[in-house]
Amino acid sequence: MIDTEQLLTSTFVRRAEWLDETGSTNDLALQWASNSSVATPCLIGATRQNAGRGRGTNRWYGSDGTLMFSVLFDMTALGIAQHLWPQFSLVTGLSVAETVEVFLPEAAVGLKWPNDVWLGGRKVCGILIEQPERMPGRLVAGLGWNVNTAFASAPEDIRSIATSMRDTTGSTFDAGDVLQCFLQRWETNLTTLAAGAFDLAARWTRFCVLRDRRICVSATEPECTGSCLGIASDGALLVNDGERSRRYYAGTVRLVESQIV
Repeated sequence: MIDTEQLLTSTFVRRAEWLDETGSTNDLALQWASNSSVATPCLIGATRQNAGRGRGTNRWYGSDGTLMFSVLFDMTALGIAQHLWPQFSLVTGLSVAETVEVFLPEAAVGLKWPNDVWLGGRKVCGILIEQPERMPGRLVAGLGWNVNTAFASAPEDIRSIATSMRDTTGSTFDAGDVLQCFLQRWETNLTTLAAGAFDLAARWTRFCVLRDRRICVSATEPECTGSCLGIASDGALLVNDGERSRRYYAGTVRLVESQIV
């Protein structure tokens, strides 16, 4: 169980709830978003989720040892202007990658646009950003982070694309320490973003697993296949299709030469 009192005193979180079990922490956060009296940032976590969601129709595989939580933000209170919101997702993924690197300084940590975090070529953390329908000034960030997750008994299709910090190193990590470190780094990065001083392209580049690789982007028809040029300063994915450079602000990306998604 996570020590929520420690999070309240050491991070920018103003309300924290940790449940033994729930369906989806993102669903709970979206419900709470309509209550303007809920102090933000508000963190809702669970030891077990039985209906965790990924992007689109994907479901998140989570077992004992997975750090699963959502954070509700009031973007106005956070000071992040709306034109910077598309970068919020990428900064969140970057903050996870930088935190993993703190605990695993020798590991190969990577970022797959827009916000999947890789470890040794496999997914270690997924992020789902959602906006409440009736509270347009609020955002919910949900994270499924494989800290101590054991994949030995997971389905083969999951084992082939996912890993955990424990499976990578053979060591068990204190999930509370990982979460606290992440929240502190996330706050610093979001504060810099709000001030308009965050060099996203430069910070992202050293983690980018797509740059100079052939990728396929599914955003609108037809799909675009080409060489990834990295990301622009505003977070757009840059792809050279052989004729020109294209910019994407949303979409699903896969490596043409790999089955990792």
